[in-house]
Amino acid sequence: MSALAIMLKHDGWIVGGSDEMESEGTKLLKNEGISVDFSLNQEKILSADEVCYSSAIKPCNRQFVFAKTHNKKMLTRGQILGKIAEQYEKVIAVAGSHGKTTTTAMIFQILGYYGKNPTLHLGGFRLEDGKNYHVGGKEFFVTEACEYYNNFLNLHPYIGVVTNIEREHLDFFKTFENQKKSFEQFKSQSQLVIDDIQTFHAENLYHDKNGHLCFSLFEGERCVMDLKLKICEEINAQNCIYAYQVAKVLGIGDEDIKRGLESFEGVERRFERVNSPFFDVVVCDYAHHPTEIEKAIISAKKIFKGRSLVTIFQPHTFSRTKILLDDFVNVFADVDEPLFFKTYSARESEKDGMTAEQLTENVKKVNKNAKYFENFDTLFDFLLTKQNEKVALLFVGAGDLPAILNKKHFIS
Repeated sequence: MSALAIMLKHDGWIVGGSDEMESEGTKLLKNEGISVDFSLNQEKILSADEVCYSSAIKPCNRQFVFAKTHNKKMLTRGQILGKIAEQYEKVIAVAGSHGKTTTTAMIFQILGYYGKNPTLHLGGFRLEDGKNYHVGGKEFFVTEACEYYNNFLNLHPYIGVVTNIEREHLDFFKTFENQKKSFEQFKSQSQLVIDDIQTFHAENLYHDKNGHLCFSLFEGERCVMDLKLKICEEINAQNCIYAYQVAKVLGIGDEDIKRGLESFEGVERRFERVNSPFFDVVVCDYAHHPTEIEKAIISAKKIFKGRSLVTIFQPHTFSRTKILLDDFVNVFADVDEPLFFKTYSARESEKDGMTAEQLTENVKKVNKNAKYFENFDTLFDFLLTKQNEKVALLFVGAGDLPAILNKKHFIS
């Protein structure tokens, strides 16, 4: 939402907004001179010609009701994104259950090294500049395409990328079959589709002394290039392959692709190594689906070999926890010490599924070390008992725990 607001302002619109609390996005808006109201003042809606709302907003939301009552033109976030995308010659939209944020940012980085000035819309914040957007030229628009509420069906891209499809957002799709049908429609709306790694694969994967991922990119039996990334997780080899294929379709040479990928610093909270005055190994990862969490755990065990792994997971939405319960339990079964923090409810209430505390009780059946924490102070006190141990802390989840860590000066 924040990236879209900034793009609209650059297009000449007068933009304002509201939110429940301060966030990285609202800070960017303030830096761009866009006012954000935290009092949820309904009267400000009266001056708006159009009202844009995210999928997290429910029909019972009082600002939503007020806007409807006063006959305001209402557009979803996905509809606004679609209108913005129409202004560009070539739209590159990256969809998928996992990896779409990093892959989108990689494609943007490569285009930049190719001498283009692409416009970017991202679902995370690039470590290069701390932004989730870049307002560039009108030739290329590189955007992350979210499937929730079929938002990505507002796009008709030149290149549509699908990194993978797993059961996700079933609170909306209801069934996996419905979810797959939506992805098929997204692909049918794309002029060109890249949805598998074809004959490409990565060999000789290893981590250097700094934990950075190194590997050789192969097409069939031919080694295309050797890569030494600034990022860590092994899943990024697959993300690189998708970004490479997009670049080749656009006619970009291997040298520019290599420079772009090797200069890419990553996206905030994608296996991001952060500083802490209390521990020397702390990683924050946005992983909130069992598959993503599993990959983060595997990477942590390899990179921080010899350390005890303490995971701290904040579930994101009650419905996801309930629907994917068995997968969540399996993921944490072999972790040295799995800790759970109260659910980030986002757009839901407890009646919509299962709480973090209930998840903890289920994990305890297979891992007696599982523990639940209702507030950060008790979690913080417990973590301090680990200070003299050789541990690696891995915070996973898409909620507000990293913001709490910052606020409490646990990380910097």
